[in-house]
Parts: sequence; C-alpha cells; structure tokens
Amino acid sequence: MKNPNLSFPFVQQQINSPPHWSDERLLSWTDAFPQECQKFVTQHYWTAEASVNVFNVVGTEHWDYQGKTWLEFLQGGKRMPLNLQCLETNPNYYLSLTKRNPQIYYKTVDGVRFYVGSDGNHRTCLARFFLAEQAKAHIHCVTVDHYKVDWAFYNVYQQLKAIIVENRLPYTLDVSNTLNGREDTAGWKIDNFHVAITLTDLETYESCSLDLSQALEKKDVLQRTSTVQQLQRLQASKTLWRRILNR
Repeated sequence: MKNPNLSFPFVQQQINSPPHWSDERLLSWTDAFPQECQKFVTQHYWTAEASVNVFNVVGTEHWDYQGKTWLEFLQGGKRMPLNLQCLETNPNYYLSLTKRNPQIYYKTVDGVRFYVGSDGNHRTCLARFFLAEQAKAHIHCVTVDHYKVDWAFYNVYQQLKAIIVENRLPYTLDVSNTLNGREDTAGWKIDNFHVAITLTDLETYESCSLDLSQALEKKDVLQRTSTVQQLQRLQASKTLWRRILNR
C-alpha cells in the first residue's frame, strides 16, 4: 500500500535534504521520569501559555513513536497526512501566538529537554522541520508540565533500599509526598511538595521519618552495620570449615 505521507512535496524535500538532527531518535519519557522517582517531586509548575524550543524536544510519552527518528516519524506518522494538509493551508499556525486546539503538551524534569505529552507528537515533528526552514525555534501557546525532582534524595533512597535488600536487613521504606502549598493565577500554577522517607524496623515496629540529611546518616549506619555483619558471617564460615577439616 502506498504511503500517503510521501506524496507531500514538504516530506520529499526533507528526505532529499535532511537536517543534521533528523536521524536523532525520540527518547522515552518514562526513562526520564520513572514512576518511582515521581514520589520525589518537590515542585510541579504548569502553564498553558508557554513557548518551547522544538529543537529541545527530545522524546515522547507515546510508545508508538519512541525509538523512531524524526525523519522516520515524518514519513510514517499515522496522522501525518492530515497535519501535512494543515501545514500547507495554514503554515502561520506554527509561527503565530495562536491558541492550540487541540492543545500541544510538553513535559520536562529539567526545563531544558522536553517530551511530548498526551497530544502534539505529529505537530511537534512538523514544527521541527518547518521552523528549521524559517530559521526559527519556538512554538508558542503550548502547555508545559515541569516536574522538579529531588534527585539527591531519590538516589539516597535507592541506595538505602539496595543495602536493605542485599543484606536482608529487617527494615521497610516508604516515601510520602505531601502538598505543601500552591501559587496560581489564570493560566499557570506552582505546587510545592514535602518529601520524606519513613524507615520501619520490622523487629521493634518502630518507625522514623527521614529528610535528606537524616537519610544520608542512616545509609552510612546501615552500610557499616551490613559490613560488620558480612565480616561476622565470613568469619563464622571460616571457623566452620576449620572444624570440618580438623575432624
């Protein structure tokens, strides 16, 4: 069956003279923002009136398009024919400060690299190729969700969890994320969150809440404890073998 995308002169032009970035592959949003790290979000900024540099869009949350290059997506996108027709009839859509209907959604964890959210994959792809020709970079009036993650706290949590699992220590870890305040007016909002780890001793059933500095201290304590226990087990194993060999 003939690919309808290839019938558009705009697509043929990109195939014949592909931009240097056209072979970059779309990355996965879930790799950038794993489910487990979502509990360590300290701030969520949302706006429906953002401007985004489309050349800083590096991926998508849509599984069908992850791993494709931008040029492959241009040639094979399911809804590309309709969007290509719209580009031909109204190229100013990608240049003007116009309301996006349907909206284009972007997500980011660092404010620099963006991922397409629930809608806007095809239009983002077209915007890249079209705006490159226009010597422009930004698409306006789009929706952005910016999640700030306490990566240091998240990394300590992962290290704590690994120590507990690897050494079979009698502890459990739980993460709490509590809304700590909101700022907003029309078209934007900022939610701030308080993150804490709860460590529970399964032998005494005592629990303690840890912030980042306390979690670091507890990690060092558990690491030392597990090292001592490993040495004790090793020494006990050597003693047992000596007894067996001396029989």
